[in-house]
Amino acid sequence: MPSDRRAIAAKSRDVDALMATTVKHYVRRHVWVPAARQRQQRLGRPIRYFTLTTKEIYDIRLLERAGILQRTERGYPGVGFCEMDDEQHAAIQRRLGWCAWSYKGRFEEMVDNHPQFGTDFEFDVINLDFISVPFPDGDAPLSGTWGALRKLLQHQFSHSISFDLFLTFRGSRCGTDDGALREIVSLLESNLRNGRGAVQFEARTGHRDPVRLLSHDYVRFLCDGIPKLLAGEVLTLGYKISRLDSFVYERAGSRGPYPILKFVLSLEVPSRSPGFADPPAIVADYDALVPVIFGKSPVDVGALLGSDQQLSEEVASDLAALRPPDAAATPP
Repeated sequence: MPSDRRAIAAKSRDVDALMATTVKHYVRRHVWVPAARQRQQRLGRPIRYFTLTTKEIYDIRLLERAGILQRTERGYPGVGFCEMDDEQHAAIQRRLGWCAWSYKGRFEEMVDNHPQFGTDFEFDVINLDFISVPFPDGDAPLSGTWGALRKLLQHQFSHSISFDLFLTFRGSRCGTDDGALREIVSLLESNLRNGRGAVQFEARTGHRDPVRLLSHDYVRFLCDGIPKLLAGEVLTLGYKISRLDSFVYERAGSRGPYPILKFVLSLEVPSRSPGFADPPAIVADYDALVPVIFGKSPVDVGALLGSDQQLSEEVASDLAALRPPDAAATPP
């Protein structure tokens, strides 16, 4: 079965569990919304927002409710989306009405083939909520999804757009390209040999061996490796990074639980965002950023909500209030 068909089948099975969980909604409400609000405040206008949403459009409705997105009688003039399933695409389009960008197909296909991607794709917040692993087996190492992501970053910078990038991946190793993992191992080993972040890496793991980290803590390996790959790309382009955070939680899929990884980056074009102070640019230099990445741990959202009953109940209540009337009543 082609990879896009497999993804459609997985999405069909798990769509309710994907959207209506308190751990996911915590990230929506307490991470995505504050980041998007800061972007809106810097811009002084509603944001332009691109998303890989579902028919429930939880993320769009939450941003609209927060006053960050504009909605008119015709629809959402600043929203764009991409969806590969025919029925889901039609359902999203009905809910949105008129919007800035609509593509029926895979994200990777849109980046490679849409004739207007190089001209009209300009968004202030880009939410790539993938349901797959970051480096799918069968793709050449760091191509496929990652290659499309690199093209997106290059496009945004070439248009001098400061923006926030939200990334979500399945954190399971099954179905992952081994060549991509070897490249990440090599990158981490090079950093540690050169002394970049070696003290921070060892303080956190108790060793300086990326292969051991890959074997014993795959989620942590990705939480180091993916930000390292992203940082290399965006700093090489010329962006400054003002936010680089990661979050993890477990998702109960139809074939058993699996980890979810979420990353939030705020990227600033220096000439377009002089002197902003909230949040400050943490780094514009690769050597300085590596210790930051190796020294940070991802937020365990499940543990956070498990230790704070009031917060968990507040998130669950907000999710229930946000759920569309015709959405499946999936327990949070």
